[in-house]
Amino acid sequence: MSCSSIKHRFDQLKTGGGVNFNDAVCLYNELKGSLDAHKMELEELQQTGDSARISHLQQHIRDGESMLSSLQRMSLQ
Repeated sequence: MSCSSIKHRFDQLKTGGGVNFNDAVCLYNELKGSLDAHKMELEELQQTGDSARISHLQQHIRDGESMLSSLQRMSLQ
């Protein structure tokens, strides 16, 4: 699943009554994998010097890391 799809699903769950533990674990794992792939792609782009794509991907990674942080701060009640 793409980062934007993961973010959309996360937002849907939050507004639809909350995120249960299983959903949070799945979202976390999918997001972590997506971010790892983006970071590898960023390394490749940095070697080619494609500054427009680099900037876009860096923002995408920052957004994903922010969501990952939100998931990590969640607590069970």
